[in-house]
Amino acid sequence: MTREEAWTVLTQHTSNPNLLKHMLAVEAVMRAYARRFGEDEETWGVVGLLHDLDYEKHPSQEAGHPFVGVEWLRARGLDERLCRAILSHADYSGVPRETLMEKSLFAADELAGFVIAVALVKPTKTV
Repeated sequence: MTREEAWTVLTQHTSNPNLLKHMLAVEAVMRAYARRFGEDEETWGVVGLLHDLDYEKHPSQEAGHPFVGVEWLRARGLDERLCRAILSHADYSGVPRETLMEKSLFAADELAGFVIAVALVKPTKTV
């Protein structure tokens, strides 16, 4: 799946601007990790962009996020390595983080959340 296709799928399921900003931030971090590790930047970026695809509509941990989103992506033919990485970013999914991509996605997601949390305690509330 190309970045453009991923963005189209993402915006069909997500309209919250803050959630979109979060996914763009995770995409940027994943692209940086890919460059650092000599991996495919487009592929790693797509994983970062899509990792919370279903969160707005299906935030429930038990039956929703990230399980619903991964099913949507599998139906569109997304590579299973990428689906597994998206599943593994959720501790409760039962999918252990084993590959560099999986570990990097978890770290990127946490890092992006941390940066926003730090920004929100500043008087300007900006990054």
